[in-house]
Amino acid sequence: MNNIQYKAVAAPSTDRQLFNAKFSHDGKLLIAGSYQGDLRRFELTEAEPTELTPFGNHHGWVQAFALHPTENLLISGDSWGKLQAHDYTQENPMPLWSLEDAHDGWIRSVAFSNTGEWFATCGMDQIVRIFQTKNGKLRHELKGHNADVYHVLIHPHDDSIVSADALGNVIHWDMKKNRPKRQFDASETFLAHRLQDVGGVQCMTWSPDGTTLLAGGTRPKNGATVQGIPILIGFSWETTERVFLKELGATSDCYCEDVAYHPRGFLMAVTSGTPGTGKIQFLDSQNLDTAEPLFLLSNLSNCHSLDVHPDGDMIAVTTTVRGSNGNGRKVDADGNYIGNTSPIQLLTPDSPMK
Repeated sequence: MNNIQYKAVAAPSTDRQLFNAKFSHDGKLLIAGSYQGDLRRFELTEAEPTELTPFGNHHGWVQAFALHPTENLLISGDSWGKLQAHDYTQENPMPLWSLEDAHDGWIRSVAFSNTGEWFATCGMDQIVRIFQTKNGKLRHELKGHNADVYHVLIHPHDDSIVSADALGNVIHWDMKKNRPKRQFDASETFLAHRLQDVGGVQCMTWSPDGTTLLAGGTRPKNGATVQGIPILIGFSWETTERVFLKELGATSDCYCEDVAYHPRGFLMAVTSGTPGTGKIQFLDSQNLDTAEPLFLLSNLSNCHSLDVHPDGDMIAVTTTVRGSNGNGRKVDADGNYIGNTSPIQLLTPDSPMK
């Protein structure tokens, strides 16, 4: 495992920024939610990724979307609270159903149950909602957060629901009583700095055996132009106690934006810092106290998400284009500011992984 080496092979981009990217189950498509109010699709061919017709007809930014575990179905939510379902394999996908006001404002995260019969959403209105997949009918409303809910996650063994908010509060829900059952303390990811709330849990995942819940964010130092050390906190699912805390960089590296386990067992994380820094690193999941990562790529810009291709080799990391923020941004020949875009870095191992 110490010989893991990855290299960039392509960087498909669009005319707008992208929040995140996920591979289809068959590995033929890479799908991303955009700031344009739609979803972008890239057909992965041997030559180079080819962009297909966008779809979605959302009103605002599409930060939240999830793929059904077995069907060619995608649920997406936008920053206006709209929720939609599509068959993403169609030439010009049209909504199978649509809810204009699924949430009061920004939908931050979507997660399917293990069978795909239902899914959970969360967002700016501090509520977690459960919907039926086939028609979008509301099944449950879960209230207990006191802040913007950033992430919702389903346990891989029993469909337990956990959600995490901007204050670093992680709730395990009692679905029979529609109320909090247990809580995990990730408040180290939050700081009240003057008039600004900073941080919160940005991402979560489970260990492959489902015994550990991982929450990622930052240990904030200040507000405004945020500085902070990106961290991962591991909790025992059985006891809710913290079992590890892993720092993923320096103060300028800021946020752990996404985390996932590779099929080979190592842990992957991406960070987004200032000014315009971004990293992807692989960690030995059996020895997280190890100082050096198994692999580190540090020349990226503001990484926001990662996903692994079904073949277990290719990894997609969403980034932003360099030199696109702050004073002195790039301009075109006519002096107009050039809009930001999001190259999707496609990484493959130097040699086949076993």
